[in-house]
Amino acid sequence: MEFIIGYAGSLPGAADCYSSNAHQSRNKTKCPNIDTLDTCDIVNAEFLVKLLNPLKTATSVLCEEKRPTVSLIVPLKNMIEQNMAPNDSDSPTVADTKRAILSNISGRYSGDVYNYLLESTALDPRFQSLQQLDCNQREAVFQRIQKRVEQLQQNQPTDEKSMERKEEASVHCSTHGGEGALEAEGRAESEEEPASKKTALEDLLGDSFSKTEQPSKGIERETELYRREASIPLSCCPLTWWRENSSKYPLLSPLVKEYLSIPATSVPSERVFSTAGDIVTAQRSQLLPENVDMLIFLKKNMTIS
Repeated sequence: MEFIIGYAGSLPGAADCYSSNAHQSRNKTKCPNIDTLDTCDIVNAEFLVKLLNPLKTATSVLCEEKRPTVSLIVPLKNMIEQNMAPNDSDSPTVADTKRAILSNISGRYSGDVYNYLLESTALDPRFQSLQQLDCNQREAVFQRIQKRVEQLQQNQPTDEKSMERKEEASVHCSTHGGEGALEAEGRAESEEEPASKKTALEDLLGDSFSKTEQPSKGIERETELYRREASIPLSCCPLTWWRENSSKYPLLSPLVKEYLSIPATSVPSERVFSTAGDIVTAQRSQLLPENVDMLIFLKKNMTIS
């Protein structure tokens, strides 16, 4: 009798236990199967992180603001292509990733754009050896640079005269109005400098002793001298090197300013917009445009020690 009573008393607890187990069983059947990484997946993930690490570093380098970046595109592209070369030990996942990356960057630069990037790289004293090219390709790059220098020299006098005319016209515009600016510009265009007369000695011996070197010869001499320069360390700034050697290369230096001033990415300009957003807030909405320009300039260029 006591056994029956004890058994009957244990039935509610047994029923609760059974109900709980049944509820857990139903939940297991309702939940989908959760995929987990196996050992092969973990190994592939580690290889992919190692494979993509140079791309992360290259992105950070190309987004730099203080040094030229356009001359880095060709060397970094060559480095990525070497790292993405197929290997027999690659797993299918790594091999597919390498093929996708190579397919993506192989056709990005071609024609005149690629030639411009090669010329920018050649004008960077860190990479002027152009090791990724053969001898004929290197010669073609420096031949194009010499032609660009010649074109720049031919256009420079015209540009200087036009700038002088614009400055004179702007002065007259501020003092005499628009009509005065037009008259000043017309006078500047009509005025021509008289030809200088030869001295008696120049008239007699000028053909024999006054021969000047042709501009093309000077450009070739500078180019060859620059190519014989030792490459500077990668940690050095090429703009600093060109500033210190501008007197040594007076013909190449103006072209360098034109090439190396181009950023490789739009990140620096986007950072300027972000800086402007931090300066022009709702509490400072009455700032004049001139003051905003000065504040942005100081923020991007002033170093506080």
